[in-house]
Amino acid sequence: MKRVVRYTIRQAVFLNVVFVLFIVAGIFSLFTTPVENMPPVDMGRVFITTVYYGASADDVESLVTSKIEDALDGIKNVEYIQSRSLRNYSTVEVKFVDDTDYRALYDELRFRVLNIRNELPPEADEPLFMYADTQMWMPVVAVNIVGDIPNRSLKLLAGELKAGILEIPGVREVSLSGEYEKEFHASLDPVKLRRFGITFDQVAEAVRSANTKIPTGRFREDSTEFMLEAGSRLSSQQEVLDVIVRRDGDGNFLRVGDLVTSAVISYRDPDVISSTNGLNTLRLLVKKEDSGNSIRIAEAVKDLSRRFEETHARDGITIEFTNDSTIEIKDSVRTLSGNMLLGMVLVTIVLWITLGFRNAMLTAIGIPFSFLCAIILIKVTGQSINTISLFSFVLVSGIIVDDAVIILENVYRHMQMGKSRQEAVTDGVSEVMLPVISSSLTTILAFVPMLIMTGSTGEFFSVIPKAVSYALAASLFEALFILPIHILDWGPKRIAPATAGNEGPSHHLTSAIFAPLWGFYRRILGILLEHKAATMVSLSGIFLLALLILGLSVTGIVPLINVKFFPGSYFRYHLAVIMPAGTSIERTDAVVRDLSRFIVSMGRKQALSASGAAGFYEDEDYSLHSGHRYGQVVVTLPEEKERDFPENPGNDLMLHLDYIREKVNDFIERKYGGSELKPYLKVFPENTGPPTGKAVNVRISGNTMSEVIRAADVLKQYLGSDEDFSDLQGLEDNRATSQRVVKYIPRQDAVFEYGLTPRAATSLVAGALNGRYAGEFRTRGEEVDLLVRLARADDPGNNRGAGISVPADILDVPVIENSSSPVLLGDLVEMKYLNEPTIRTRYNGKPTITISSDIKAGSNLSTSRVQVLVERFFENIAREHPGVTISFGGEFESTKRAYTSLVFAFFIALLCIYMVLSSQFKDYFQPAIIISAVAFALIGVVFGMLITRSTFTIGSFLAVVGLAGVAVNDSLILIDFMNRRRRAGAPLREAVIEACSVRMRPVLITTVTTILGLLPMAIGIPGKSIAWSPMATAFVTGLSSATLLTLLIVPVEYELSETLRLFLRRVTGRHDKEVQT
Repeated sequence: MKRVVRYTIRQAVFLNVVFVLFIVAGIFSLFTTPVENMPPVDMGRVFITTVYYGASADDVESLVTSKIEDALDGIKNVEYIQSRSLRNYSTVEVKFVDDTDYRALYDELRFRVLNIRNELPPEADEPLFMYADTQMWMPVVAVNIVGDIPNRSLKLLAGELKAGILEIPGVREVSLSGEYEKEFHASLDPVKLRRFGITFDQVAEAVRSANTKIPTGRFREDSTEFMLEAGSRLSSQQEVLDVIVRRDGDGNFLRVGDLVTSAVISYRDPDVISSTNGLNTLRLLVKKEDSGNSIRIAEAVKDLSRRFEETHARDGITIEFTNDSTIEIKDSVRTLSGNMLLGMVLVTIVLWITLGFRNAMLTAIGIPFSFLCAIILIKVTGQSINTISLFSFVLVSGIIVDDAVIILENVYRHMQMGKSRQEAVTDGVSEVMLPVISSSLTTILAFVPMLIMTGSTGEFFSVIPKAVSYALAASLFEALFILPIHILDWGPKRIAPATAGNEGPSHHLTSAIFAPLWGFYRRILGILLEHKAATMVSLSGIFLLALLILGLSVTGIVPLINVKFFPGSYFRYHLAVIMPAGTSIERTDAVVRDLSRFIVSMGRKQALSASGAAGFYEDEDYSLHSGHRYGQVVVTLPEEKERDFPENPGNDLMLHLDYIREKVNDFIERKYGGSELKPYLKVFPENTGPPTGKAVNVRISGNTMSEVIRAADVLKQYLGSDEDFSDLQGLEDNRATSQRVVKYIPRQDAVFEYGLTPRAATSLVAGALNGRYAGEFRTRGEEVDLLVRLARADDPGNNRGAGISVPADILDVPVIENSSSPVLLGDLVEMKYLNEPTIRTRYNGKPTITISSDIKAGSNLSTSRVQVLVERFFENIAREHPGVTISFGGEFESTKRAYTSLVFAFFIALLCIYMVLSSQFKDYFQPAIIISAVAFALIGVVFGMLITRSTFTIGSFLAVVGLAGVAVNDSLILIDFMNRRRRAGAPLREAVIEACSVRMRPVLITTVTTILGLLPMAIGIPGKSIAWSPMATAFVTGLSSATLLTLLIVPVEYELSETLRLFLRRVTGRHDKEVQT
């Protein structure tokens, strides 16, 4: 190793140039690496949506949903298929098995569904496929064009703004939502149809025939060539009105204009109506390329939009920004960078106090160097700077100086022996080079197995091991190759001799601290070494108790520690609006607008904007619920520094959400309390963490829906009344409600009498109700659908009120031409009023009802506890519900998968660390002693959580896995020094005491720097991260415990192992051998 150090010293100029180049490249990468709130996460889910207008939930299930499910049967690596069938809509959700080839499975799924298109009803629309990933759900920003003008005018303005946004560098896509689809409606008067003896289909066919253009080839005359076409497309209102339907016997022509109430450009009945702050709006969702910088793109979009707003201010147009990801990014960067900078300052201060100013600067320079190198690697590997990578930097801000402290301490110890500076650098660096490499490698190997976490959660957290490994690798390079040169160039020339407990760089303050501390430590150590058996038994008992507490809490058997998967913060919250069955989309839109206006009336310090939509809502698991009775309001909060929540001065987000629930429910009660159309509201946050779904999600499946309903009633009653579940909030299920349905049922005898089939009769009904497509109508450079339909009494401009006003009116519409008089629709079908369910839900092909709920903030009730109690209760009632099964989704499912993956990763990390240590020490016992520090850390984590009443989260579990590498570093260096003293001939006890004397100071310094690097995040100074604070707390308490017990217990374990080794050698007759390293 000395040869390597000497060569490094000779290459000082080259290495200094490399050092500067890395810093320059890091600064360049910092400004050119993509910035976003969260890393892209592939959810491995596909939503297949099919629109079948006019069909009941039962018909949608049997004619559409079940056929799609049958087509998907047999696809490998499908975890579940979940479906919802409701009036007009079928939604099939397919979740692939984690970490399979999602894209290949998606292609196979799409092929299978499209292959059965002919088996679906011809009236049904083409199935739409939506592949779920965070890039799809999370735009950079949404630009809302708001104005009290027609939708058509808003669409023209949106098209103009969209073209400008697409030219901004980094913008991948701009999607428009809220626009109405234009159609040309030829609205027929049923009375005129009967008077003239004309059927609905005759008119539709006449218009379709007149609106036909067919290319017929080419014709060549001399040297000129002509293109030939037959027919023409209708392109004006008059052309439509002039279409001949029939020639009467007196020679007069009956034209479309003689039969219609109107023939105008109109709009298709909307499936979604958008609004912003209660006003008409069109919404542009801006999505970025993978290499795009969210902050720069959002700023450019906002700048362009404000200029656009100024240009069109005279038209009453305003621009509102919603779904603004930069609010989250800026708040997260502000909090995490504040934590990191304060941590770095505290680390530098400690280094200054313990090592002196010059040495502190030599050590601290490795922090920015490591981070800049890590950013270079992030850019090179195609990743982004995001909230999780910033947290990773905070996590290692105190760890990355450990190598430098150990090397600097050892170099100065050799200088205290009277060696020259170059000789001290050579001997000091070479002496600890292998242990330092091993300690860095063990830390990296503790984090890398986190990459085996499965699913979207694993993908979400995969940034942590990558960013941590990059930073640690860079810090190791700096400590081994750059720091020795800097010590030679800028280190002090004369060093005072060492004193007991104060080897290494000294300061008058640290001399006063470490000298008496060493005396106290030596007395305690002597007591423990004299009572080794009692010490180990006591420690084992404490460790087993910690395991028991953690196991009981995580499994939910006894919740001694509060457990939550990911207590994420939020920057937006949702108001899901569910209206009674049969509510029109216009009525739902009115409620959405009322709620939006109520929210924004609270002021911009509580809500920046309220983005409304009628026709769907998106739940906590990012699943879409479509239908006219559904709506949502997405409320964007202001930046953290601008918030002012009147109900709680601390601006606590969870308390604010409870306040909003109370306020909006009071508003609904006041405004709609006595109405039959009173909406049901769900209020939930849009969490910033991985998608997990609701805290409680119990699926009840069976062979028949009636069996499922009976079991669901019993379970819901139990969850709603038992005192164990008093902290459940918003308990609900997704069972169907009853809706009145008008059915037109074919009269079998009449249908066959006129040479038709029941399907043909049904098609006549559908045409009369929904209209018939008659080709494209060209107007002003665009083509729109031309629809021949029956006039409706409420059509705009229909002053006479002619047309369909009640469902029975279509029975008088002529549908078949007859010699005497046309056959009316009422001759072929009869009309009945029935009650049918509004929705049919299935899970893996079985009828299913899902019971879901949230858990109140701060509650000790965990999802695991709910699962244990529900399973125990269901075992007692299972005999009463044969064929019914329960399963758990939502947060419990996410927690179970993540924790299972992390347990596996934890043992993989321990195995890798053991292999590295066994390679260095060439021993079986000593690596096990070093790894025992992990148990010390776990004791600190568990009792730290218990004492501080902190929440054990997925981040806390990640901290335990990470501590497996960090905690062993001190014991690794300590045992290495004990071995060196033993090889030098020192007796066992003397070697132990001397090694502890030499290593106590650097062990405490490295621990304090690591803890101080994380302490601002753990306690929330200058800002607290709800998501990441528990992980930092676990790291701080675990490392504190590990360090204390390493200094006290590892010497005891070392003496025991050496005593056992000598005993075994005497028993086996082997000669005593020198201690290996």
